[in-house]
Amino acid sequence: MKKVIMIIAALAFAAVSNAEVYTYQITLTNTQPITYSDPLPVSGWLDKIEVLTDAASTTTVTVATYGGSAGTTAIDTFATKAITAGGTAVVFRPRVIGTTTAGVNLAGATTAGTGGLTNSITATQALIAKYEKVMVGGNIKVATTGTANDGACPVTVSIFYQPVKH
Repeated sequence: MKKVIMIIAALAFAAVSNAEVYTYQITLTNTQPITYSDPLPVSGWLDKIEVLTDAASTTTVTVATYGGSAGTTAIDTFATKAITAGGTAVVFRPRVIGTTTAGVNLAGATTAGTGGLTNSITATQALIAKYEKVMVGGNIKVATTGTANDGACPVTVSIFYQPVKH
């Protein structure tokens, strides 16, 4: 029994130890216009995004892939939040449902109807498509805006992901 527990613990540690984190930091000034980071070196399965701002800040943070001629058009947004009470961490765990070949979201749940008097069925929902982690890579940037800061406002964005083995 001890050997089984040791093997399970070792496998769990191996799975966790492959995770990586990339941290982006910027200091915003009061009413700073939107600022885009350089593309971030993040590629793999996205687990979570943590955002931390200074206590005296009102800040908007968006993590997305960007395109367009200026590279400032958000294409696939993984996290966006207007943070009005800084000093606490905001955590995002992006999960998605796939789409059809026409780009239509698959149904996440369906509702069963109610039968007649002799065949009564309670209305319930059944999951028919699962939410999955997002595969990231490419032109991922952090866009930040300072709207009401006391002077300099540090913003830290940490992206936790699992790289894909080649």
